[in-house]
Amino acid sequence: MARIANGRAKSVSGLRRKPPIRELYDRILIVCEGKKTEPNYFEEIRKQARIPTAHICVLHSQLGTQPSQVVEYAVTQFNEKKKAFEKVFAVFDRDAHTSYANAIARAESLDGKLENDEKKQVIFKAIVSVPSFELWLLLHYADIQSFHHRDRILYRLREHIPDYEKGRYGLYALTQSLLIEATGRAERLKARFSRLPGEDAYTDVDELVSILRTVKQNNQ
Repeated sequence: MARIANGRAKSVSGLRRKPPIRELYDRILIVCEGKKTEPNYFEEIRKQARIPTAHICVLHSQLGTQPSQVVEYAVTQFNEKKKAFEKVFAVFDRDAHTSYANAIARAESLDGKLENDEKKQVIFKAIVSVPSFELWLLLHYADIQSFHHRDRILYRLREHIPDYEKGRYGLYALTQSLLIEATGRAERLKARFSRLPGEDAYTDVDELVSILRTVKQNNQ
């Protein structure tokens, strides 16, 4: 009887669930200044790529919309979510924000300095747009190579997307066919201008889009 009991206990022990094995591709945390437009856009990419929210987490800053607040909220969420990320991105606009330059410097100081739950150094980057995220959307339709006020950017964007409003869903699907053109234009802006002091047309969004679209392939 004792042998039966021991065998039964061993059998039950063998049925215990093993901890899930994590997918090999990077886990990414994205914290946005905007509450809807940017989060909706990046979420749409995540869903199309069929990447679980455990691997790409998109949030908006609940500390405020100043760039420095976006960066600090990203740090807070990285820690609160058990440091379970390989890459952290703080997404914000230039606009008239007073903490724009300081936020970029803070993000750069964190890059490679944080350690995640697997004891690996974390990539931490600011993804900026000058003057606003809408520049990235407009680049799908027009080759903007000089600074425009955000109101002018919005006006020109509505020439191509007449019903464009902040927080609109489906922007990625709507513009995806023109992604190659937008990326080329964004790269030309980066070749000509710098994101500091933030007085020229500029966007890093193309880089984050590329990372999200290829996150699985790059880690296989």
